[in-house]
Amino acid sequence: MQTKAALPMTLLAGKNTLPIIQAYFEFNHLKQLYRQGWLQHGIEPKYCESVAEHSFGVALLGLFLVDIYTIKVDKTKLVQMALIHDLGEVYAGDITPRDKVDQPEKYQLERNSLILILEKLPNCSYWIDLWEEYEQGNSPESQFLRQIDQLEMVCQASVYEHQELANLSEFFTSTKQVFQTPQLQSIFQALEKLRDNCDAISQQSQLNCQTICNDCTFHVKTESVIECIHPDELDVNCAVVSFCSSFQPREEIDSPCVTFGNDEE
Repeated sequence: MQTKAALPMTLLAGKNTLPIIQAYFEFNHLKQLYRQGWLQHGIEPKYCESVAEHSFGVALLGLFLVDIYTIKVDKTKLVQMALIHDLGEVYAGDITPRDKVDQPEKYQLERNSLILILEKLPNCSYWIDLWEEYEQGNSPESQFLRQIDQLEMVCQASVYEHQELANLSEFFTSTKQVFQTPQLQSIFQALEKLRDNCDAISQQSQLNCQTICNDCTFHVKTESVIECIHPDELDVNCAVVSFCSSFQPREEIDSPCVTFGNDEE
């Protein structure tokens, strides 16, 4: 399990302090626990979100979506549930399908972790029951939030793809049938359309460059093109310019065209 650092709770060994401070040193670990699925799909640690960042995104999406679409759920309960839905990963870790841990075992590992954190705090049974409700998906809030959890993941995948960090089509394919709420289906479809538009622009850019600038060299990084231009006749000779809102030649060379952008080392 890859993390930015060891569990902060270990730093309190032998020290007497308040239960809330102990709990904070435990759930603080979610800030440094990477979302393992991104690492497994090629996102470098320096770009990889943490579990805490994901939980924050889920809570905000839930908060806003309830208002935007007038979803009939208890908003306070929904946000509380969002904030604790991954709390069990403090000690269990972010288990992914590649770990080949069956669902009952994953559930028990996360539940044991949750109890270890919450048992020192007042009203712990309320929070444990709320987490159980999310896991079972037997209430309007938990059913809606389980979809938002997946939607946030797909939104993050879209961000990573726009940053050209990886091709994350698997995340779109695996969640396609998850969204039962029509409003969330429409958001997912909008995210898919963004991917289609990016693909179309990238493919058209390559075609234009090959057709109009046969002697150009161009470089594809993920799905984006480093455009090429004729330095002497910039405005007429390379139609690929129309796909770029701003550009600057890196340097001029003796070939008919020059390349510019971020070359791979």
